[in-house]
This record gives sequence, C-alpha cells and structure tokens, in this order.
Amino acid sequence: MPRLVFSGLDVGRIRFAIMPFQEVLKAARGLGLRHPPPGLAGWRHSVRPLLPAAARPVLALCGAHPRHLPDFLTPQPPARPWSFEDELSAALDDPAAPVMADTVAFADVLRSTVPVVDDLIQHPDEGRRILERSFVALHRAVLAADWPRMQAQLAADVSYRARLAARHGVAAMLDTLCPQFVRWRYPYLEFAGPPAADHALDGRGLVLVPSMFLTDGVHRQLNDRQQPMLFYPARTAAEFWRDGARFAGPDGRLAGPLGVHRAVLLRTLAARPGLGTGEVAAALGVAPSTASAHVARLRRDGLVMTVRSARNARHELTPLGWQLLDANIA
Repeated sequence: MPRLVFSGLDVGRIRFAIMPFQEVLKAARGLGLRHPPPGLAGWRHSVRPLLPAAARPVLALCGAHPRHLPDFLTPQPPARPWSFEDELSAALDDPAAPVMADTVAFADVLRSTVPVVDDLIQHPDEGRRILERSFVALHRAVLAADWPRMQAQLAADVSYRARLAARHGVAAMLDTLCPQFVRWRYPYLEFAGPPAADHALDGRGLVLVPSMFLTDGVHRQLNDRQQPMLFYPARTAAEFWRDGARFAGPDGRLAGPLGVHRAVLLRTLAARPGLGTGEVAAALGVAPSTASAHVARLRRDGLVMTVRSARNARHELTPLGWQLLDANIA
C-alpha cells in the first residue's frame, strides 16, 4: 500500500476541507467510467437522461483514467469555505496554473488519446474555456439541486471527525478515517492504491477532503507546489446511495421522530452553525415566526442551544443534537 510519512509537525497540521467542485469531478468520474463505482449505478441511471451535450468534454476527461486527473483541476483549498464558482475559478482562471505541464503528465498515463486532453495541450486557453462551460453545465444538470443535502452530509462528517480528534486524539481520528481503505500506524498513513514510493509530508501537513461520490477508494493529490490532500469516502456515502436518499426527499430518517422541517433544521445547523432566526427561515423557506417555533421546540428537546448577544440570537447544535445526527445521518 502507498504510504504518507508523518512527522510530529505534520500531525498538528491536519485540516479538513469541503470542496464542491471536486464533488463535480467525482460525479463526472462516476458517470464517465465504463463501470460505475459501488452504489452509484442507480444514481447514474437516473441522471444520464438529464446530461446536456455541453457536459461531454468533462465526462470524457474524468472517465479517461480511473484514478488520475490533471493536477491543476484540484487547486489548494483556502481556510474559508469555498463555493462551486470560487473553486472552479481557482482551477481554470488562474493564469499561473501549470495547465500544459499537468495535462502532458496526465496524457502520459492514458492508454489512448482523448480529444479534450489534446485540446488542452494544443490550445490551453480555449481548452480551459470549453472545460469551464462543460463543468457549469454538468453542475447545473446533476448536482446543484442536491448540493445542500450533500453539503450537510459532508459537514457532518467533518464535524464528527473533528470532535473525535478533540476527544480521543488525532491518532484515533486517523485510525477510523476509512478502515476499508486507510490504515494509520504512526508515522505512516497507508491507503489503498497501486504500489508507490513513500511520500514524506515534510511538515506541510495534510488536507482531508470527504466525498459523497468517492465510494471505491481514496484519491490523493501529491505534488511539490501544494499542501498534500487525501480524498476519502464520507462516512455516510455508501448508505446515502444504498438507501436511495437522493430520491427520498430532504428529511432522511429523522423526519419520522422530528418532522420534516425540524429534521432539515438540524442538518442545516450542522452545515452552518451559528445561523440567526432569519437565516434559518430563509434556509427552510418558511416565515421567521415558524422558524422560531421550530428552533424553540428543538431547544426544549435539548437538541439546539441559542446564544444571545444584544439583540442577536444564534443557534447551534448541542452534543445531544450531534449524537442524534450521527445516528441518523443518512
């Protein structure tokens, strides 16, 4: 198994990121490969009729190799949250991005030529514009409507692992990151993949990125110009697709005991802690008075706490609320 080599400094420089554009890449991979990754067959069957012609270049690129993509498509995530548009711009609009070098390196691992790859090499500027239009078209067709639910799943994954690290240490978090594909034995983080030389992190730390579409392994981004990244299946990804959660509405298993709106409210606060009542109302699509009533009910049940400052009230989950989400996250 390939291994990342940690120093003590690296252990203290682990961080998480949610990367919406990378989820589009993973979705395109799931659509473009000859055989779908585990759990995605039903989703792939349902969305293929929705695919616009403009999405074809992205599907061809992401289906060209089961593990690799040009590195410039995975920009370094900042500390702040990214939108799909921010991340897409960072990947395709940065004039300093080594599009040519990364694409040539990608072409070297392909068994056959792919027109979109040839376009990127021969006409990098126009190739980027074609890809940008293709990514936007794919995002709108198959991911944008479902993104709030997926983002809540990813945010819950990150929050769970952050709490695990805080309570039991970073080693416990890494040891349970993805047991079927990842194994932690200090100073090595081993992961499933073709044999490769050890990669020393050299004090740069590691960015851990959960994915809903990555169900068949882990992906890595290792080069000399970025902080190393490891993409892994979110802890609820397999169940999310197996249960057909994408087609079941926004409530999941929590709707039974809580009701649809309060179930969505819990997931919303997991993804966006500290929302005010007006922001909760906007997220739920209800009147502020209705949102206030839902918050009050969850607060009485011990699932939400409200922090007041002057005339402002901010809401977030209690430990009991997090435990309920952990048990019913799908």
